[in-house]
Amino acid sequence: MKDHCRRALRAALLLAAALALGACNKGTDTPPDPVAATAVEASAEHFQQSLAGLWSTNHSEGDDAETLYAIAWQPDAGLQVVRDGAWLDGKVEDVDLDNGTLALHLTSDTGPSETVTLRKLQDESGNGFTLRITWGAGQTDDLGFVRRLTERDRSELAAAVAAAQAPDPAAECETDAPAGSVRATLVCGHEEFGALDAGMRKQFKELADRYPDGDRTVQAATRQLDACDTPACLRAAYAQWQAYFDENYDLGDVVDYQ
Repeated sequence: MKDHCRRALRAALLLAAALALGACNKGTDTPPDPVAATAVEASAEHFQQSLAGLWSTNHSEGDDAETLYAIAWQPDAGLQVVRDGAWLDGKVEDVDLDNGTLALHLTSDTGPSETVTLRKLQDESGNGFTLRITWGAGQTDDLGFVRRLTERDRSELAAAVAAAQAPDPAAECETDAPAGSVRATLVCGHEEFGALDAGMRKQFKELADRYPDGDRTVQAATRQLDACDTPACLRAAYAQWQAYFDENYDLGDVVDYQ
C-alpha cells in the first residue's frame, strides 16, 4: 500500500514539473526576428543574381548544336530564363541556399506545367561553378558559363519575353506577316522589330517596282522571315537580306541594321 502511494506521489510530482516547464517555455517564446528574415531574403536574391549570364550546354554535334540559355535577374521582374530565344515563363518557388538549388515553376499554354531545378555545381578549379538544369521528367542540361550578358543579350531577352507575353497582333499593326507568327508578334509588340520590318517592306516595294526579278526575291525573303521562330533568327534574317539587297540592288537605305 505504501509503495502504491509512493508511485502515485512520484507521478503527480513529475506531471506538475512538466506543466510548470511548459508554462515557462511558453512565456519565454521570442517573436520572429525581422532582421534575420530580411537577411535570408537578401541572400536568396543574391543567389538568383549569381546565375545571371549567357550559358551553353557542354555537348555539341556541330557549330550551332549547343543550347544557349540567357539568365537575368531584375528587382521588378525577378528571375528570367530564355532558352534558345524562347522565354521560359516561370516563377521561383524556392531557393535552397544550403544545397545551392533553385526551384522554378514553369507554366505553359500548350502543355503541362512543371518545376525545374537549377543547381550550382562547383567546378574542379574551385573558382567557379557549372549550372545543372533538371527538368520535371528528370532529363538534365549541364551548362557552362559563356559570358556576362551584353546589352544585345539583354535586348534579345526582353524581346523574347515581350513576344511571349504579347496578345495577338493588333489589327492596325502594319505588317504582311501571318497573324500569330513570331514575326507578327515581334513587329507589332516591339519597337526594334517594328522599325526593321517597316524599313524592309519599303525596300520590298521598291524592289518589286524597279526590278524584273523583284517579286521573286521579295517572296524568297518573306518566306525566310516568316519561318523564324525566335527573335535571334528574325534579327539575323533582316540583316542578311539587307546585306543581299545592298550587294545586288540599288535601293534606298532606310534602316541601320548594325
